[in-house]
Amino acid sequence: MVGISLYTGMGYSLADNLEYLEKASELGIKEVFTSLHIPEADSNVYNEAEEILLKAKQLGMMVTADISKHYIDKTDIKKYNLYALRLDFGFSVKEIAGLSRELPFRIQLNASTVSDKYLDELIQNGASIANMEVCHNYYPRNNTGMAYGLFMERNRCFMKHGMKIAAFIPLQHQRRGPLHEGLPTLECHRAIRPVISAQHLLHSGIDTVYTGDAFASEEELKSISGIKKDVYSIPIRLFGPSEGEMQVLSGVHTNRMDPGEYVIRSQEARLKKHEKILQHNTAQRKRYSVTIDNEGYLRYEGELQILKRELQSDDRVNVAGDASEAELLIEMIKPGEAFEFILSD
Repeated sequence: MVGISLYTGMGYSLADNLEYLEKASELGIKEVFTSLHIPEADSNVYNEAEEILLKAKQLGMMVTADISKHYIDKTDIKKYNLYALRLDFGFSVKEIAGLSRELPFRIQLNASTVSDKYLDELIQNGASIANMEVCHNYYPRNNTGMAYGLFMERNRCFMKHGMKIAAFIPLQHQRRGPLHEGLPTLECHRAIRPVISAQHLLHSGIDTVYTGDAFASEEELKSISGIKKDVYSIPIRLFGPSEGEMQVLSGVHTNRMDPGEYVIRSQEARLKKHEKILQHNTAQRKRYSVTIDNEGYLRYEGELQILKRELQSDDRVNVAGDASEAELLIEMIKPGEAFEFILSD
């Protein structure tokens, strides 16, 4: 599931925020994240937040709001129409346990700093774990995002307790101030397209992926709203493919149950071919190249592979495109899993 972020008091007009909500809703996006305690935000934050929450309710969208102890004491939080309240900093274990029992919406913990021991303390203090979720931080400063290994280590703890997990990806089109360096949870996502980073998180077991920045371009919104749960969508830069190669590249593929040590192999590709695959661009096969066997490979003509290591050129193998942008996804594809290509020149 993917969602967007909206920020009030940060130079985005109320009209723009409301229009962005409508665009996301039209594409089937139903999750919204916002913050009620950005230090740089101006005094409009609460007035505009109420209008955004009302609009979100009308559109059937679920809003999660981030707040600190300092700011929760300033407002009557129960009056807000929220799906969840993310508690950032300043709350004691006893306070969090009490809020999980008393508030009329779900409570989210800061997943990036929570441990098994901390969850045990919450349970000992009477917290309603069934009413709690976790949401990771985003990191505005370059080179400060989490490492994937630590991220997954923390998530195993939450999965053990059956808690839903949320995290953030950055946009490339437009990035939120004051630094404008993106708002990812993972540092490895800072410079890559949302359609790749969102899939990376979803296939890692994350329940909700928010775009940390606002606003996404129309292309970015459409790409993340179109993500399929059970199919990896792999962007590929094409090298002038023939009609026969386009036939092979089209549609959904399944990685064979016995794909080979160095490659992902499509079990459907040879059945998709209706035209001859002539010899074309039989160049060095770089890592993450997408290759199609030409007629020189006899009964293997039409064989499609994604390379996970560099291989020498072969006159029987055409290099159809470059999928290196999606290396995070390619390395995740297991035997029997489905994938498709997002084609571009």
